[in-house]
Amino acid sequence: MSQEHQAGSWPGRIGVFVLSGGSIAALLADIFGIASMHLVFWAVSVPSMVLLAVVAVLPRTPVELRDRIRVGAVAGVLGTIGYDLVRVPFAIAGQRLFAPIESYGLLIADANASSALTSGLGWCYHLSNGVTFGIAYCVLMARRAWPWGVLWGLLLESVAVFSPFAARYAIAGQIVPIAIAYGAHVFYGYPVGMVVQNFDRSVAALRWLGKRPVAVILIVSVVAIAGWHRPWEQTSVEREAAALSKRDRPATVVLHDRFTPEWLRVRVGQCILVDNRSANSYRTPFGDVGATSQSVLCFTKPGVHRVRLGTRPYAGGFVYAQD
Repeated sequence: MSQEHQAGSWPGRIGVFVLSGGSIAALLADIFGIASMHLVFWAVSVPSMVLLAVVAVLPRTPVELRDRIRVGAVAGVLGTIGYDLVRVPFAIAGQRLFAPIESYGLLIADANASSALTSGLGWCYHLSNGVTFGIAYCVLMARRAWPWGVLWGLLLESVAVFSPFAARYAIAGQIVPIAIAYGAHVFYGYPVGMVVQNFDRSVAALRWLGKRPVAVILIVSVVAIAGWHRPWEQTSVEREAAALSKRDRPATVVLHDRFTPEWLRVRVGQCILVDNRSANSYRTPFGDVGATSQSVLCFTKPGVHRVRLGTRPYAGGFVYAQD
């Protein structure tokens, strides 16, 4: 039997490629104003990823097609790790490169304030995108030379830069964060490209690891995210902020110069309450924050707004204003 036949027909491979787009569909639908991320994630993204998992274990699925899904998933995990690790030094230096990930969980949960739960959801969603992008690449490009993987990573970033994503997250025209993002996607594409280029060795390695190694890798990754964010916990300050919040006016508490919770979500034209418990006052484009007092900041334009309190890189917080 030919390798082409074992891999399944082109319609089958393209079908898996389309299924792999189910994860990112939630973010794209929200960015382009088609539907809310909350709705599309639960109605489209989750079912598509479950179906991908089913196709990967069905006995009637062609053997190599199953292997392409599995190898692509592992390549995606490795690529995502590379993508995130290379950005850590820049984040430590003050670039808020991971901020969009936090907002994804806020939108998925349809929440008006961030929490450990929304942060965990955001990072799980980030992982799901990395995994499904790896599957999409592998199902079409198994055994191709690794530079194609790098080009795939750069293409993914280009979609973000030349879409409304850049305007929403205020990176349009910002050379430094865009350059870092493109560089980080090289570190996503290279591991993906290498694993997929050495497809047969990758398949052999997965079989050597025993039964269901891909499932184990993915479960361990999700458990690690949960252990990091501890979504079952809520701090006393977060509870106090929740008590101050109203449905159309979420609240945050400032103990020194940072928002707790760090992310709030409102509709355009709505406001937030800032309970500043520090002895410092701050001036922002959205209104003044008085010392040891409660202040109201209002948002008239859509998008993600960085509310800075002082000059420290992580001072203040973010407000996600939606139409």
